[in-house]
Amino acid sequence: MDKVALRSIINSTKTLKVLFVEDDDTSREALTQFMSVFFDVIIEAYNGEDGWNKFNDDDFDLVITDINMPKINGLELAAMIREVKPYLPILIVSAHRETSFFLESIKLNVDGYILKPFEMDQFLSVLSKVVHRIDTERELAEYQQNLENMVHEKTKELEHKCLHEYYTDLPNEIMLRDDLMAQEYAYMLLLDISHFSVLNKEYGKDFATHIIIRTARILEKHIHNDAKLYKVESDRFAILVKSTEVKKVNEYCDQIVSFFDMKNVKVDDTELNVTFNIGVDKVRADVSETLINCEYALDKSKELGSRHYEIYSENHAVFVDEKDAIKWLRLTRELIVEEKIVPHFQPIMNTKTGEIYKYEALARGFHNNEIIAPYYFIASAEKLGLSTAITRLMINKSFAFFEDKTVQFSINLTERDLLEGYLIKFLNEKLKQYNITPNRVTFEILENITVAKSSQRITKKLNKLRGMGFKIAVDDFGIENSNFSRLLEIQLDFIKIDGLFIKDLKTNPRNRTITKAIVNLAKTLGIKTVAEYVEDEEIYELIKGCGIDYAQGYHIGKAEEYLI
Repeated sequence: MDKVALRSIINSTKTLKVLFVEDDDTSREALTQFMSVFFDVIIEAYNGEDGWNKFNDDDFDLVITDINMPKINGLELAAMIREVKPYLPILIVSAHRETSFFLESIKLNVDGYILKPFEMDQFLSVLSKVVHRIDTERELAEYQQNLENMVHEKTKELEHKCLHEYYTDLPNEIMLRDDLMAQEYAYMLLLDISHFSVLNKEYGKDFATHIIIRTARILEKHIHNDAKLYKVESDRFAILVKSTEVKKVNEYCDQIVSFFDMKNVKVDDTELNVTFNIGVDKVRADVSETLINCEYALDKSKELGSRHYEIYSENHAVFVDEKDAIKWLRLTRELIVEEKIVPHFQPIMNTKTGEIYKYEALARGFHNNEIIAPYYFIASAEKLGLSTAITRLMINKSFAFFEDKTVQFSINLTERDLLEGYLIKFLNEKLKQYNITPNRVTFEILENITVAKSSQRITKKLNKLRGMGFKIAVDDFGIENSNFSRLLEIQLDFIKIDGLFIKDLKTNPRNRTITKAIVNLAKTLGIKTVAEYVEDEEIYELIKGCGIDYAQGYHIGKAEEYLI
């Protein structure tokens, strides 16, 4: 081996801590002296037992052990070490050349076998292999540590990005939810920059983003010591405060409003007056409830204009009503998606014969084994844009119900049904599917539809329905400023007089006069009349006296799942 290679081995071995186990004093001293050229730290052990004790007291890079020793021999020591540190390099030193020792050494996976007396070339050959392995393992360990450090740093970076808003680097909504769950704060303030959409349109999105960033820095600089600032969606910030006193929360909101009254937000050379609306609620066990309540309070503050704040209260009627409305929006969607809107049928009587002439199919919801009146879900369906879905359900289920019957029936249509393009095709499909003849079906529309902006399109659609054989009725007639020429264009079959006039016929002569006038008008136009809200025998007799053709109301029968 040349000097360069030898020096390389010595450079690699000098830093290694070696445990050398040899029971022969002379050999131990001689070999220790020899090996000191290669190792700076050599811990000597006098026998196998001493070697095992010293192994357990320290941390070694290499073990060199003789075989024949009292108490614990070298192979036994190697086996014990392998139980604790399977990959620690072990060299066996022995004067024996028996095959059994070599085989046992191989079984123990020792790293080298050095014969006594030491031969330099053999020793260097074995040592170079061990050094190569140790260097490789060190490089691998160093590489792994560097990799772990990189992963750790990247993980920290990603965690930061995950928990902080991109533009402002403030804690984001994820961290807000985590902190709300921790229950370390008492109140949450939801801040919304007033009229931010106007700034967006006037200055552009990039400039508006800089407004948010600059506003964030101002809020961050002046935030209270017991508060924490967050950047949530769009133009909104959130603040959590630890104070449990409502008075202090009010003062804090006042301070925010007052501060921005006097402090403009400067972006480049432009100064803008930024104002907030603020919604406040207590931090509750249910995080979603806290967030939702802040939204309710924020909406309420906006009704008062910019620069206002509102603290949520469970007892405030406005909040109770709004929560109830949200509940019905959710439930309405469920009723429609799960097809839990069902028809109930209210009889309509011929006042001349006293017989049931037809039935009106009225929508009812069915939820948790309870019947839900349309009052609760019709308006919600309109807000959700799902009113036509209810009409489809009512047509499909009513046609299916009357498929094996001969009686006539009525179904209500909305303005949206008449303006969307689905109706004619859908009706043709259902007529064919359930073998219903169009002349059995009356479609009822509200009077206000006849004076809507799209009344000409609606008139055209209604006349097309009538051309198919369907009958047309105007519901709640008498409460809108109807255009009578428009009514003539529609070619109505029935006018249903609004219950507002019918209910008070017994006590209100003026209503009797109006009712008679409507009946006379209808007779002149060849249109049949129907009285709604006929609640008792006296009203029934009064409408007969007014000449009304048909009666509908609790006196005749309630809306039920079956026919009377």
